[in-house]
Amino acid sequence: MVDLEFDRKGLDGYIRSEWKEVPPSLRWECIRCSWCCRQPWRVNLTWPEFDRIVTLAGKKELPRFGREVDPETGLDHPFFVIEGKCPMLEDEGAVCTMYPDWPYTCATYPFLLMPDGRLMYHTGCAGIGKGGVIDIDSMKEKIMRERKKAGMR
Repeated sequence: MVDLEFDRKGLDGYIRSEWKEVPPSLRWECIRCSWCCRQPWRVNLTWPEFDRIVTLAGKKELPRFGREVDPETGLDHPFFVIEGKCPMLEDEGAVCTMYPDWPYTCATYPFLLMPDGRLMYHTGCAGIGKGGVIDIDSMKEKIMRERKKAGMR
């Protein structure tokens, strides 16, 4: 599927400066610091993810949700806004109450697969520089599996 927004804006207009292309020697390991769960993010979701979150949350207070329509395709998708700490994060420790059924965005952070095939990483992640060297092709495959799980094309 062609990403018209990427084609129109190019890399510089598509993502912010804290995203860099993954070099072949990048080391990364999730250190479970929960930094990514405590940021003021807007997390885009698919409808299957939205339904899963609502079901898993049960009586837990959900984050503020919204809905956006893509002007190019007319397709809509939900998103939620994290203000402070994700409500799905346990107060004790750094445990996600939705893991391993968390959204695509959470499952693939700090990586982002661009429409042109480049793998990017978020420089704010404290796990960058730790652990072993990532296998770029394996990470791309993982991202594609997570996209499929999320109901993305």
